[in-house]
Amino acid sequence: MRKAPVLILMFVFVAIFFASCKKQDLDKDKAAVRALVEADTAHFKAGTSGDSTENTSLAKDTTRGIWWRGPQTHDSAPVIEIEVVGDSAWVGWHQHNYGEIYHWVRIATDTAVKWTKSLQEAVRLNAIYRREGKDTDADRGWKLKKISLAYGVSETANTVRIDSLRIHSSLRDILIVGPLDTYYWVDSLVAFTPGEKLDITLYTNVTDGYAWLHAFWLWVLVRLPFQSQGDGVYTGTWNAQMIEGFRFAIFDLMTKTTLMDPVAPYDQTGWLLPYKIQTAE
Repeated sequence: MRKAPVLILMFVFVAIFFASCKKQDLDKDKAAVRALVEADTAHFKAGTSGDSTENTSLAKDTTRGIWWRGPQTHDSAPVIEIEVVGDSAWVGWHQHNYGEIYHWVRIATDTAVKWTKSLQEAVRLNAIYRREGKDTDADRGWKLKKISLAYGVSETANTVRIDSLRIHSSLRDILIVGPLDTYYWVDSLVAFTPGEKLDITLYTNVTDGYAWLHAFWLWVLVRLPFQSQGDGVYTGTWNAQMIEGFRFAIFDLMTKTTLMDPVAPYDQTGWLLPYKIQTAE
């Protein structure tokens, strides 16, 4: 009869031991994934050091002047949420951007004033990692497999919303509804051919606002305006870059008062689409 308490104690000890090992492995996996995320500045970087400048010819007219975002600062470190289940890991990445937005506004034929507003944005994106190697590897075998669009929204005011994005050409027809729920394999992102003509439509809740496309041409940030079609629909045409490689495009929506009213708050939202330029096979 004395063996029963001993067996029970042994069982409890073994259970505690394995539970401790499992927790330790989980902590190691989270730490390994976190290290990969922190080192990956190509995929996990939402925000720009600046927009167009006040002296560039690429700053598009708003009928009364030109506007641009100044250099931005960020949180000392992004918030990184990690959930590990077996050989899969989900990552939620969060960051705040801080800065100012400027608008040179013509108030007379030969007179302009410069309006300045504070800018504060919350940005997030999601990703999925899979263990493809061994847990004895330096990164415990984890590899980035899928990434979502990034989603940003102003925190000074928040009334604007992009409901969906459509990208159409002779080669493809893409409809995106939920940026954080839309994932792409990192080795097979949305791909456009060099110079491909793309017709883009934003469906929004803003009937009287501004919408823009931001993309890089080599190292130069290009900003293209969308035309309002009424009822919150904005359209534009864009020719994809000519040089192959990894890229991203930002679809930017704001209230008209953000630029046209000197005391109205910065009210904006944006979707960032990762993609690549690739010659068709």
